[in-house]
Amino acid sequence: MRHNSYLYGRRGDDFYYAQLKPHARLTRAAVQPDIGPQMCARYSLTKEQITMLIGEIEVIINIGARFNIAPTQIVPAIWRGPRGIETVDMQWGFKSAWSKQPLINAKAETVATTLFRHHLHQRCLIPADGFYEWMADKTPIRFTLPDNGPFCFAGLWQEETKHELDLDTKEYRCIILTTTPNESVGRVHDRMPFIVYPGAYDDWLKDGELSKYLLEHPCRDELYFCPVSRALNNVRNEGPELIRPAPVQKDLL
Repeated sequence: MRHNSYLYGRRGDDFYYAQLKPHARLTRAAVQPDIGPQMCARYSLTKEQITMLIGEIEVIINIGARFNIAPTQIVPAIWRGPRGIETVDMQWGFKSAWSKQPLINAKAETVATTLFRHHLHQRCLIPADGFYEWMADKTPIRFTLPDNGPFCFAGLWQEETKHELDLDTKEYRCIILTTTPNESVGRVHDRMPFIVYPGAYDDWLKDGELSKYLLEHPCRDELYFCPVSRALNNVRNEGPELIRPAPVQKDLL
């Protein structure tokens, strides 16, 4: 089943998709063509430690297993910082002057011509080993590589300076790019996170202008998918029980 236009939102501790109806009162965030549906709103990084090869550099990430990573949380990212390629903690979601909700996704097809173009030189990789989309019955579907290994989303970052106790501190926020789905994700949604080919990690992080070719060619390898526990719908829930296979109506997949 393919979802139509959906808007990401939050009710209490639950993130949800609200179908956009013609008579609905929409915020500017819902109608900006460069943002589109906020479709990648949850992912996982279930290993205690992962190692990513960026060019010839091994980047080791130790965060502890996380099965229910959600917007506004602190997430690990990889960037080319002052000391070279390294990990940095970022808060997931850009601030916006015209939306109370954080902007968590940007469409790769239009990012170079919209408000996000100012951040195209601020690129990062966001490690994950799975992401989730929801069926009509609110059952989450987890997508992973066939070998359950780690991969990286294409991300952008922004810097925020806070002034507290006569000190200026810098904090960083990130956003995940999305693209059209491969066959696996297309069964559930008409968008998917932009997964970067491992061989292109170093190119994604290089300083300077981003090549149009790289932006137009995400990894489209087929993914393994499996329905998992609805307990994942609440961002307060965490643990390996969230990704145990769950039943789903046959006519929904």
